[in-house]
Amino acid sequence: MSRKVSVISIIFLMLLSNNLLAAEHQGYSNQKFWREFYTKERSVDYPLIFVHGIGANIDFWKQSMEVITPDYYEMRFISRDKIYHNYDGKKKDYTLWGISYYTLNPMEEALGGDLNLYALRVEKMINLIKELTGKDKVIIVAHSMGGLVSRRYMTLNQDNWDSVHKILTVGTPNEGVDTSVELVGQLIDLKKGSSFLNNLNKSWQRLNLASSNKKWGVVGGIDKSMPFNLETDPDATDSAGAGFVSISSSIPYGEWKDSIGDNFNVSYFNTPNFGFRLAVNATHMELLFHQGTFRGIEWVLSGFTVNKNEE
Repeated sequence: MSRKVSVISIIFLMLLSNNLLAAEHQGYSNQKFWREFYTKERSVDYPLIFVHGIGANIDFWKQSMEVITPDYYEMRFISRDKIYHNYDGKKKDYTLWGISYYTLNPMEEALGGDLNLYALRVEKMINLIKELTGKDKVIIVAHSMGGLVSRRYMTLNQDNWDSVHKILTVGTPNEGVDTSVELVGQLIDLKKGSSFLNNLNKSWQRLNLASSNKKWGVVGGIDKSMPFNLETDPDATDSAGAGFVSISSSIPYGEWKDSIGDNFNVSYFNTPNFGFRLAVNATHMELLFHQGTFRGIEWVLSGFTVNKNEE
């Protein structure tokens, strides 16, 4: 049991040691940009929900959320019968939320948590957000493992799928990671070829084929500061070290090949599998506050229109 806890602790420390503040930003980091964006006709007023990754918390998205609006709300899963939130009821339109699917017991999460459990927790929180705001749909922006949790939430049933206007996954291992210590639920689920991933992707394909709109956007990173991370390599990752996310996993279905070379750092819309697709030069944690991620956020906040590809 102590070995399991140690493995989780090491992974958490690796995540925390990265620089959260590194970012490329042009205009997107200005609150004025987002205030003006929300006044445009193409913006939608569904709750915008940020979801963290493995071993993280709401604060990992804090810098990006504060740029969009300093008046964001927090929601945390405390227990099966208790969810904390600080929503005051004063604002109904254009609300922004940071949510956490972890309880306050890190030992419990390290040893007993898995992605199906977290998806059920996200379901409860999103249902509550819809109830509080009176909105029938939400928008999700999710980092790393949070993207898998959010996608699993969407595939739990048709109502959940229909409840999401759009979802942006950022640095998410959609096809798993090559190296994952198979000791606890979270890590077992993240392993490439796991039963969780196989079931998720089958359910996703079924629901997606029946959908009239492409509601999934992806942002993937390659850390080009590492000499072994060749852009043309499907195993190039968004940071050095085992367990980080490869470009072919963050941008799956082989579309990573269409995101490199002259297409690197170019936003593509309505591709064969995605409503939005972008590959950028960034580490796993830099993606939390990055121009490319903000481009994706602009897309999720828009209606379903034909966009032009842009750098």
